Amino acid sequence: MFARLIALCLSACALAASAATVPVGFIDRQIATGFTSPTALTVLPDGRVLAMQQNGIIRIIKGDVLLGTNFWGVPNVDSTNERGCLGIVPDPQFATNHYVYVYCTITNGTASNNRIIRVTEANDTIVANSATTIFQLPNVPSATRWHMGGALKFAPDGKLYVAVGNHEDNPQPPATANSQNLSSAFGKILRINKDGTIPSDNPYVSVTGAYTAIWNMGHRNPFAFDIQPVTGRMMIGDVGQGTWEEINDGIRGGNYGWPNYEGPENDANFIPPFYSYNHNTGGCSVTGVAFYNPTTAQFPASYVGKVLFEDFCQGNIRVLDPSNAAVTAFVTGISFPTNIAVAPDGGVYYMARNQQTGNPNPGGGTLSKITYTGSQAPRITLNPQSQTIVLGSPVTFTVAADGATSYQWQRNAANISGATATSYTIAATATGDNAARFRAMATNSFGSAFSSEATLTVTTNHFPVATITLPTAATEFASGTVINYAGTGTDQEDGNLPASAFTWQVDFQHDSHQHPFVPATTGSTSGSFTVPDFETEANVWLRIFLTVRDAGGQTHSASRNIYPATQLSSLTPTGTPVNGWGPFEKDRSNGEQGAADGRPMVIGGIPFNKGLGVHAPSDIRFNLGGTCSGVFVSDVGLDDEVGDNGSVVFQVYLDNVIAYDSGLMRGSEGRKSLSVSVAGKTELRLVVTDGGDGNGYDHADWGAGRITGCGSAPPVVSITNLSVKDTANAADWSIRTNLQAGNQVYGDRTFTFTTVPSLVAGSAWIRTANDSKTYTGNPAVTFTIGAAQDVYVGANDIGPKPAWIDATWVDSGQNIVTLEADGTSRTYSLYRKRFNAGTVSLGPWGSGSSMYLIIVK
Repeated sequence: MFARLIALCLSACALAASAATVPVGFIDRQIATGFTSPTALTVLPDGRVLAMQQNGIIRIIKGDVLLGTNFWGVPNVDSTNERGCLGIVPDPQFATNHYVYVYCTITNGTASNNRIIRVTEANDTIVANSATTIFQLPNVPSATRWHMGGALKFAPDGKLYVAVGNHEDNPQPPATANSQNLSSAFGKILRINKDGTIPSDNPYVSVTGAYTAIWNMGHRNPFAFDIQPVTGRMMIGDVGQGTWEEINDGIRGGNYGWPNYEGPENDANFIPPFYSYNHNTGGCSVTGVAFYNPTTAQFPASYVGKVLFEDFCQGNIRVLDPSNAAVTAFVTGISFPTNIAVAPDGGVYYMARNQQTGNPNPGGGTLSKITYTGSQAPRITLNPQSQTIVLGSPVTFTVAADGATSYQWQRNAANISGATATSYTIAATATGDNAARFRAMATNSFGSAFSSEATLTVTTNHFPVATITLPTAATEFASGTVINYAGTGTDQEDGNLPASAFTWQVDFQHDSHQHPFVPATTGSTSGSFTVPDFETEANVWLRIFLTVRDAGGQTHSASRNIYPATQLSSLTPTGTPVNGWGPFEKDRSNGEQGAADGRPMVIGGIPFNKGLGVHAPSDIRFNLGGTCSGVFVSDVGLDDEVGDNGSVVFQVYLDNVIAYDSGLMRGSEGRKSLSVSVAGKTELRLVVTDGGDGNGYDHADWGAGRITGCGSAPPVVSITNLSVKDTANAADWSIRTNLQAGNQVYGDRTFTFTTVPSLVAGSAWIRTANDSKTYTGNPAVTFTIGAAQDVYVGANDIGPKPAWIDATWVDSGQNIVTLEADGTSRTYSLYRKRFNAGTVSLGPWGSGSSMYLIIVK
């Protein structure tokens, strides 16, 4: 989802599934637990709930009780990264035909594609052999990890609407982006008949070359949407890149502007968001959208006809008025919600992941239900959690409730004498405490409410200890860096744990959310991975997890963050830095006058682990020595520790020439992002001036500031030992230097390069032979590079890529354009992979379209 942008943190590091905070008169109740990466849910017309996991397991809840037998386990699901089962909906005539439709990524040999599969329900499960694929999307590009979309909804017209993500990890130029391409299914809302055929009244059925299922377009990752009963109005939640979340009013033939725009815009060629909100509010991903139009309205009348929408990072559900885009608060305190559905009886179900994105915590997800009673009795906001404790160790259970004036703890449903606080502690657990159940009753003058029960497990098996020894906390990286990792696992009973007890995982981190990178991998105490293209935003990093498991099944996890090079806080300023209030701080806010007295940096609700905290007037200089070839990127703003106070201006000088000016920024605003080239520059100077109001709250953050492309000069590229296996055309292959527009593309054709992006201009390259395109031997070519280098393959966009250009190759987002002898222009997408010094082997193209290109940088 998200985003852009997926189990390792096992039970030892799962986040507590708290009760949400709801308004007076509402009740939030946890219905079921044990979900692994919950993604979607739907409520059947008879009130049963189908809850979907990313891995294809679909659970069924009947009478608000989770049944022991699964509804279905979808076979052959590809649930890597953000692929998997992502949407589910019953047929409008479910009462008679019992059809249910799912949207899942399914493996199909060496590739995967998203499909809509229909099954028939009977007796709380599917009818054997009833699964029928009614619709298939094109293959997921092999290097694409994120943005699958997946939501399914029926409209009053009886048609099935399908949300499809753009299937692009990084933003592409509008001219080649899937979302703006009428011939692509990706980045669209599709409209199909229930049997998978295309309605004849779709808006693009008569447009030559168009993907005729398209209903509207210009979406990035429409993870959630809903269609209002009777009116058929559509509201689409589109997950943003790094700045805005959108809710779009979905209409026939509409174009919502991605990647030309993210968030508000006034371009007449596109439809602006009906409602949008900036990530500086702490939001990051619209994960649920639902019209409140149940068969029986249980909530107050003011909710009927409104749109409920939830945000993954804010952990809330808000209410959107579709008549005027006014938004009001509703529910808070949900631990990373992932979907929402309105039941026929007027209750609202929601699923919570209870951890950030990344590889899922097995069994950590939950299903909850919000109902309305009108009662003013207390509302539980934090339930006690089940715990496993070593014999003799203390244990504490905690509860919280809005509106409570007193509490009473119970053990196995009997009051515990004197246990009337919000927490209950057993100082030393005994054998007799094993399997005891604890809950709390919260009371006020209007009545009482019970928390959920927590079970205590007492064991004599001590927890193991995981320790990460590599990489060190000071490690920094760039795209192409090989990261070595290693760790130890020890246990009081087992001693040093074997390699089979180790599980490693790596996630990309961005602001308050994550993307999966290296999935959970068991069986080694060490290993390595190569960092691919990293997101261009400032506030990004990698988190490495190690979990060890002892012979008794107990686990412990450790994690380590490493950051892209070169962080400002890793550098030493030149001269004497100027700061308006005490010393400037590294990796924390300015704080007060003492050194290291700042707090964790937060700008507009977004936390930053790295950066500089200063106070205006501030002037800090760094010597770059002319050795950097990249950019200085940073998020800037007033730190949240001063609230809405303060006013400053951020300025960046390069060799005493101003390169960036933020304009006046106030504490009530969020962050701004900057990126300026520092190629060849000698000095970076960071200045923060007072905004002119003379107040004392000018606590300013250079959040996650870093400089790219610094250090020693890159190694000289050398290509040698070219060996072409297609001997019939080998004479037309050759090693070349200084790639430029105007060069001849192939050794056997007079085609020329017309557009060569700066990313690869001037690089060494191999002129291939176009006639080698039909060669099928593997490898097709080998050659030697003298140092670790990026190898780019230019793949002709008119045909599918071969399977060997897999997820280890990163779509650079850049294209090369060529001109053929007959005037035909061809576009080639550039895919990049880092190779160590030595032999590089590339597979065959095996297609009738133009042969691939090879560039080494």
